[in-house]
Amino acid sequence: MIAVRIVDIKGLYSPGSPDSSAPPGTTRAAGYSPGYKSLDNQGRVYINRDLDGRWTRNTQLIEITAEVTSPDGELPQGARIRWSARDPDDPFNERPEVHPASAPTLDENDYNAAGAYLGPIAEDNEGTEDTSPGWEEVEGYPLSDATETTASTAIVEGRSTIRRHMTDIAGDNLIVRAEIHAEGLAEGAADETGIMTLWRRIDVEYIRMESALPLPVEQVPRHFEPVFAQLDFTEARVIEDLQRMALDAGTLGEMASRFVSEHFEHAGDPGWFCLIAALEPHPVPDAPAEVLFSGSVTILDGGEGERRGEYVEIPGAHPDASYVSFRWDDWQMGFGVASAAILADPPRTRLWLAPHDIQSQFTAGDGSLAHAYENRLFFFPRARRRDGAWEPPGYGIPESVEADVQGPGGAYVVGMSPTIDIGPARYFAGRTILFTHHRAWWDPERALPRRGYEQGTLHTIVHELTHAFGMPHKCGYFDYRSPRQTTCCMNYRSHWMVDADQQLIPGTDGKVGNDLCGRHVKETRRVRLENNRGLRWR
Repeated sequence: MIAVRIVDIKGLYSPGSPDSSAPPGTTRAAGYSPGYKSLDNQGRVYINRDLDGRWTRNTQLIEITAEVTSPDGELPQGARIRWSARDPDDPFNERPEVHPASAPTLDENDYNAAGAYLGPIAEDNEGTEDTSPGWEEVEGYPLSDATETTASTAIVEGRSTIRRHMTDIAGDNLIVRAEIHAEGLAEGAADETGIMTLWRRIDVEYIRMESALPLPVEQVPRHFEPVFAQLDFTEARVIEDLQRMALDAGTLGEMASRFVSEHFEHAGDPGWFCLIAALEPHPVPDAPAEVLFSGSVTILDGGEGERRGEYVEIPGAHPDASYVSFRWDDWQMGFGVASAAILADPPRTRLWLAPHDIQSQFTAGDGSLAHAYENRLFFFPRARRRDGAWEPPGYGIPESVEADVQGPGGAYVVGMSPTIDIGPARYFAGRTILFTHHRAWWDPERALPRRGYEQGTLHTIVHELTHAFGMPHKCGYFDYRSPRQTTCCMNYRSHWMVDADQQLIPGTDGKVGNDLCGRHVKETRRVRLENNRGLRWR
């Protein structure tokens, strides 16, 4: 009986296999394994990579070889291999760890308009192939009858080979079947691959100041597996200490950007991000922020349209007031001070409150901050501002309420993603810094890390590296996991989340975890990093 067997797939990578092409000091999570055909449904095909794994824009393909054997060594005259490709359902949303509320966001094709689950439905790839039809001839194996889903190739000395170009969105997938076809052959022998999924492969240059705490980089990749992004970290390259990155918070952005430019050796190399473990961002006060006022205040509002906001007034002159914390019923919520104005008769300070911003309707874009923060909601103590509309209740804080007002120094940055300006636009640029001697993680009196600092830094690493994909923070959603216990790592711990009506859910602050929400997962898959001008991937 004639047998057909797929014996090799170049461009397909098996998780857990070593990758001999990895740069020195880099351990890659998947490698080429001869004979592997993804029967475990875990095979990865990299976006923007050629068959040797080299960065090649708009190229994602595999080269498949099938072997044909016959008991008598003879094949029917004119026998060829008929190849076919099909798009199976994306099975991620059916995983038990995916919360039912997140599943429709991850694969809307499996649900009806009312959100009811229909079952696994195929043909849900979103990307486009770099060539059409998606088949390419390999020298020595003439190709014919190519359509979008099928093609035929000649069998030469018991083998046949073809190339298949794949789509360019992470999470898209494919199964390829090889079947012998000949006139008069009643039933053709066949073999097929398992599910082969498109992944994005990113090398991360890991740099650590000599006295900085080592970062738990080995725990990071699993948090990006839902977005089908393989993050491979180099061994830490140790550089000399710089105790403080900048003189103050106002100069930190410029100095951090300059520092990264000086030390990121792979800047501009396609497929590279960087992660720097630093010490302190700038000099920080030795004592907690001073309480400037404690007592009853009245929350008022003023301004029009997109300039409308809320404020409180406190007695005395307090130009350095920086934070207002409200206490009502069993709740407490704080807001930064956007500006302080000293008024007379009677002497008092008007504190305009910085709202909590939520980016709940963001989409994958070009890596620019303008796109990431195009759609925004602003929540004040007593109202929500959406575009120019002013809509109660916001946080539902009473008009007359108890408040504490603090001076500067209460909080400062733990991590950041220095951006790059190109013309009038500002871009995320795959650059991340963590300040490991932040007092949340470092005890300056004992000169030792605090217990459990690894989990705290892990959250910040995942948060900042998600910015590298052009994603905004503060989505306002729970993470994708079931049971629903923690919120998306892109949120701030001090904020409440939003419901389906984009209203706040009381008591949902302080629940930030290390995973992404369904929307961040889906939109990060859709990102085309090669279009981000800030990355400068030549």
